[in-house]
Amino acid sequence: MNDTRALNRGSAQDLRLRQGRSLAEVASATNVSKSFLSLVESGRSDITIGRLLRLVTFYGAKIDDLLPQDEPHHPIAVRSDEQRQLASPVEGLKLFLLAPNISREMTPSLGVFEPTGGSAERAAHQGEEFLYVLDGKITLEIEGSDPLTLRKGDSAYFRADKPHSYRNPATRMARFLTVTHPPTF
Repeated sequence: MNDTRALNRGSAQDLRLRQGRSLAEVASATNVSKSFLSLVESGRSDITIGRLLRLVTFYGAKIDDLLPQDEPHHPIAVRSDEQRQLASPVEGLKLFLLAPNISREMTPSLGVFEPTGGSAERAAHQGEEFLYVLDGKITLEIEGSDPLTLRKGDSAYFRADKPHSYRNPATRMARFLTVTHPPTF
C-alpha cells in the first residue's frame, strides 16, 4: 500500500460551491462549525470520518467524490499500490478503498486502527454494514445496544442507519474489513 490516494480537501469546497451553498448553511445543516469547515476546505485541518460522512450525506454525494479521480488501471481490480486512502490521524484510522472508482452497489474497505484508536463520533448512513476483524480487536458500539468486542475472525452485520462507531481497545494495531450497501464511499 505504498502509493495511496489521500482525501482531496479542495474538492470539499468545490462540491459546496457547485451546489451554491454557503459555509453558514452547511454548518447549520451538519452541526459542523463554519470556522472548522473553512479550515478543512483550505487544507489546514483534518476531519474525522464521521464528520466527513455527515457532509457528503448533506451534499447527496459520496466520500469517493472528494478523492482524486485517477483513471483506473483495470476495470475490476485494484492493485495494492493503487488503493485510495482516507486517513484520520486524530482517530488513529486509515481506510483503504478496495473497489475501483466505478458505479457499484457496495463499498468494500480495509480499516487499520492504531493502538487505542477509535471513531471520534458515531456515524449513521443508509443501508447495511458488514464488519470482519482480520487482526486484533475491534469494539463495535451501536446506539441502543451494549458494546460488542470482536476478535480476529469475528464478524458483525447490522443496519447502518443506527448510529455506530468502532474503536480498537487494545495496545496493538487492529485491521478489519467492512462492506457497506449502498455505497457510502
